[in-house]
Amino acid sequence: MKTLLRRSQDRWHKQDAMKKSAYAFVPYQTHFGELCGFADDIVFPGQGFGMHPHQNMEISTIVIDGAQHHKDNTGSEGSVDSTSVQTMSAGTGIMHSEFNASTTESFHSFQIWVYPKKLDVKPRHHKFSFNPSDKLNKVLLTISPDGRDGTAVINQNAFFSLTSLLKGVSINYDMNMEGNGVYIHCAKGSVQIGDDILDEGDALGVYETDALSISALKESELVFVEVPMQRGIKV
Repeated sequence: MKTLLRRSQDRWHKQDAMKKSAYAFVPYQTHFGELCGFADDIVFPGQGFGMHPHQNMEISTIVIDGAQHHKDNTGSEGSVDSTSVQTMSAGTGIMHSEFNASTTESFHSFQIWVYPKKLDVKPRHHKFSFNPSDKLNKVLLTISPDGRDGTAVINQNAFFSLTSLLKGVSINYDMNMEGNGVYIHCAKGSVQIGDDILDEGDALGVYETDALSISALKESELVFVEVPMQRGIKV
């Protein structure tokens, strides 16, 4: 098993009038396998992005607190909160906007970019909803390439999962596809994976293994992004 440890302070941190962000990767410049963007955003009340374009990128949104309102030029419109995830295939090109659904509270989300398996597909959105208990002390698959178990569909051999762990609980993560690696982000709390301890904002990329064990040192929230590793690692 090989690992890539990314401490919270190693990310690129930026704050403006709209949001406070920390970026683990920069698309087209750095990556962990096919994962090329992991933005940890706190968007201030009523703030967001107006209509803007994307092309040939898989962009997924996971919300930790609050809600994000989304609209695009395919006619898709709705909200994503802490009981749902959304993935978008930009494909041949899409225009969309995303805003904090609240004018009084900030929202905390992760926007995750993955290179597509196929170029120039028809733009689309998929959403997966769940109950908080579905991820308590177990790994909940939310995004997959084939929509298994009703998950949202991504145009890549990638798998996104979530877990909420109580203090003292240990779980295993099993790779969904041979040769993949998994990037594990600690959204809240503190966990131990092998010899590494992850606190809030830290992440560990794990590859060249079929499975790994995770132990919660505190009540914790984790995001798993499993991707093909043929592209290698560049940070």
